Amino acid sequence: MKKVILIVVLILSACSSDSETTTKKEEFSYFVFATPLSEHEIWLDAKVGFMDACNDYELKCDWIGPTTIDTEAMEEVMDVAIAQHADAIITQGVVSPEIINKANSSDIPVVLVDSDMEDSERYLYYGKNFSDQAELFLEDVERQIGKDEYLSVAIQVAEIDFEIATQQIEELKKVFEKHPGGFEIVKITESKSDSVRAKREWEYTLQEADVDVAINFAGESAISCGEVAQAMGIRDDILIYGVDNMSQTIDGIADGKIDGSVITSFYNYGYDSVAMLYDYLNNGKVESEKKKSVQLKMINQENVEEYLNEQDEKNK
Repeated sequence: MKKVILIVVLILSACSSDSETTTKKEEFSYFVFATPLSEHEIWLDAKVGFMDACNDYELKCDWIGPTTIDTEAMEEVMDVAIAQHADAIITQGVVSPEIINKANSSDIPVVLVDSDMEDSERYLYYGKNFSDQAELFLEDVERQIGKDEYLSVAIQVAEIDFEIATQQIEELKKVFEKHPGGFEIVKITESKSDSVRAKREWEYTLQEADVDVAINFAGESAISCGEVAQAMGIRDDILIYGVDNMSQTIDGIADGKIDGSVITSFYNYGYDSVAMLYDYLNNGKVESEKKKSVQLKMINQENVEEYLNEQDEKNK
């Protein structure tokens, strides 16, 4: 009789153990990063940070998005994530507010990185302060040509209709109004995140207008502008700026093709967004500020070598 009881206890123990194991396997948090560009160098930095955080917090995560700018494809990724009951979504604020609101109504918090949509029901925005970015541009321009020179400014963005483009241009206008010598924006073009188009648009612009300052809000545009200016023999007559730390942009600064770029850490976009969402969902920590600014830095020809050395040390 004791032997029978022992066998029953062992069977029940085994069943209990299997059940607990199965439950543990099924218990996970699922985060989705709906990236705007799945193969772009800068956004791949965000992917590394995102995946590192997912590993550290033991989350199930997906990084999904189009290879070229396609907001409808991004929204489809979010729609699928909502249908799959994802716990959180991270994306750039170029999608429609309706899809963000749909996630929110399904109790899925959304963190927007790099560009905001204040009229949406996003959990928070984590990205650049565009006024600070414009200040860095103006400070470097005035450092090089002084405060009394009139500035003829041309701008290139990725997509003119994107809110991020509008926000950056508006903040640039506000800040540059402080320039004592005055300024005018003579041309605004778009690259569609394509380097061939970026170069073609800069060729048209520099042929049609006298430009003192070229500001590129699309990652691939600064090097394209520098190459066009060199080919036209006007590189010494124009200040060329970009954003972000794409390798070709930083190399362009080192080679003298570009004057500077305002950079931030896209790695932190991925890592910190996961960390904030995890704390919110698992520890009840609600961020008091719904707009969190990342640190910005101007890389120019004075500090580019120092920056490159720092990057080499990090990669060792």
